[in-house]
Amino acid sequence: MHQYCLITRDAGGDQVSEIEFECLSIAGALDQAKARLRGSKAELYEDGRPVCSMELVAHTGAWLIGSP
Repeated sequence: MHQYCLITRDAGGDQVSEIEFECLSIAGALDQAKARLRGSKAELYEDGRPVCSMELVAHTGAWLIGSP
C-alpha cells in the first residue's frame, strides 16, 4: 500500500490543507483525491514524490490532471 499526500490550494495558490491517506493504486488515489478536495487546485504526492497537479474547471465541474 502506498502513502499519498494531497495538498489543496485556493485560486490564489495559497495552501488550504494537507491530507494524507493510503491507497493500493494511483487510480484509487486519484478517486480519493477528487472526493477529498476542498479548493480549486491541488498537488498529489505518492510516497513523497510528486504525481500530478489537479485543477477544477468551474464551468464543467471536471478536474484537469496535469504534470506535477
